[in-house]
Amino acid sequence: MQVLILLAVAGAVLLLAGRFYSRFLARSVGEDPARRTPAVALEDGRDYVPTPTPVVFAHHFASIAGAGPILGPVIAILYGWLPAVLWVLFGGTLIGAVHDYLAVYLATREGGLSIATIARRMLGKDVFVAVVLFLIIMLALVCAAFLNASATALVSMLPFSQIELPAGQSIFRVVGEKAVIGGIASTSVIVITAVAPLLGWLYIKRKVKVWVCSVLAVVICAGSITAGLFAPLSFPDQTHLLGLVLTGETVWKLLLSAYVLVAAGVPVWIFLQSRDFINVHILYLGMAGLLATLLVAGARGAGVTDPIPALNLAEAQAANGPVWPTLFILIACGAVSGFHSLCASGTTCKQLTSESAARRIGYHGMLLESFLAVCVIATLMVGVSKGAYLGHVYPKLAGLSGHSNPIVGFALAVGHAVNLAWGAPVAVGAVAGMVLLEGFVVTTLDTAIRLTRYLFEEIWRTMFEAYDVFAAPVAATEAQATWPAGDLGPAGTDGIPAAPPLSDSPPAPAFPTATMGPFRILLTVLRQYWFNSGLAVAMMLVFAFSGGVGRLWSAFATSNQLLAAIVLALAALWLLRKSRRFWFAVWPAAFMFATTGASLVMMFNRYRAPDSWNAPLLGATVVMMVIPLYLLLAGTREVLRLRKQRKT
Repeated sequence: MQVLILLAVAGAVLLLAGRFYSRFLARSVGEDPARRTPAVALEDGRDYVPTPTPVVFAHHFASIAGAGPILGPVIAILYGWLPAVLWVLFGGTLIGAVHDYLAVYLATREGGLSIATIARRMLGKDVFVAVVLFLIIMLALVCAAFLNASATALVSMLPFSQIELPAGQSIFRVVGEKAVIGGIASTSVIVITAVAPLLGWLYIKRKVKVWVCSVLAVVICAGSITAGLFAPLSFPDQTHLLGLVLTGETVWKLLLSAYVLVAAGVPVWIFLQSRDFINVHILYLGMAGLLATLLVAGARGAGVTDPIPALNLAEAQAANGPVWPTLFILIACGAVSGFHSLCASGTTCKQLTSESAARRIGYHGMLLESFLAVCVIATLMVGVSKGAYLGHVYPKLAGLSGHSNPIVGFALAVGHAVNLAWGAPVAVGAVAGMVLLEGFVVTTLDTAIRLTRYLFEEIWRTMFEAYDVFAAPVAATEAQATWPAGDLGPAGTDGIPAAPPLSDSPPAPAFPTATMGPFRILLTVLRQYWFNSGLAVAMMLVFAFSGGVGRLWSAFATSNQLLAAIVLALAALWLLRKSRRFWFAVWPAAFMFATTGASLVMMFNRYRAPDSWNAPLLGATVVMMVIPLYLLLAGTREVLRLRKQRKT
């Protein structure tokens, strides 16, 4: 009954926010459904592709959700389920969804430009460079955290005693007294990826109706899981390659890195859109199944003995630190996530066919993610005892050796919840939870590496825009005439729009400087998508091999929410320049700056200590401390300039 009340209250809060607060925001920012979007004005068949709103929502939701709304609550529920739920609901409706909507809206209004380029447009070239550097570090941490989570999920094992299967079963590969439950998800991922280009060709090139593609996507999902049951794929504990001994987890990291290296450069409809569209049906069905399981279990009053308590502050604070800022940082994607703004301004805004879709995708997409986080918390309340939870997620607190594995903790909770509600074997629910989690993670990797590629391309274009390799003539077109004064059409690399001339930099020369020899070869290489994708993958691997899921999660979540604070502050400045309301962006930004600032201080002290020294993460922490301070100073100067201008 407790779970039913929780779900009812959470659903009511999220529905009311979506119904009323989102419309208030739309009126405040001046949403215009008739205004032409960048996808329509700059359609290029590669990055700018007008796409039906349900397809864009599927891509956006699959990209933003990732492992965040699952792993964050699993790690943070140590503090008790009540503070976790309260932060998800209030953070999601008043901060996270506001951030997501404003990010999509600003990027759409500014011609499909990235957050960094919007910052340059308002604050100058130096701010642009600072923002891009911060975003690259942040995205590398995002990719590394999700790469580790994905690889860990694909090799995860559970003892036979916990999944209620006989030792002689033939579905899972057996290692000692444990079963590898990640093999089914592995096969499902491969099948969906292989079939994705066909579906993309159908709805983009052949204009097949979305509902027909949805039916086909469900068939593909069912077929991929069935294939996983009959042919689960898993690697041995040790693989010998070129004289190296690689673990199964390392092999998966390398294979996933190779896949995203390719996926980041090909047209979006081949993998990014189509794979997300297929995979999101697993996510939708998985969420529906999880909700139904919770409703049935709650109606029966079923649950484990010794459940996770509503409050567990003393033990959690001794292990992780004070509830503020730690809890607010650990639960990122379910409450507020800066990564969403990168999806919004990187890929989502380049696919919208109307401004009203920005609210339906931005604000309501975040609400759906918040509800997913609530369902995850409820699943942990019903399906896992405190002792079992500590054994997998915080083994040291349970007096055990080994590493933290929140992925197994979630899968086991789903398995027991399914068993309590429907009487199915625990293994069935555990596999379902693993497939659901893996589907979220890989789709985020696709998007994050492509976004990092965009950022590298923007840096090179900014540094070398005066040279002929990067310069491109911009002709006045009918589409350009519909844009605000000063906007330019496609230029630079891969159709990424050029930033307009700014006060701190002279206009690009009419006759660019000619290049030749090695310098021209270098600039030509910098324009290639495979080079920039390769840089993104290389940074991801450096961070991925510097720490496991637990260590990377704190760094990722802090940088993630710090970016949200920056984007909210940028949105407030944009609205101030337009003489519109901006308080709904200022106060959330101030709270998130304070929260992430406190977390950065804790991280700095942790990674510089001799017993926990970590050079890559310490360096990333220093960068994340310095750049936001500079951005706040630049923003404050601009606010003072605007006030002086208005008084004059």
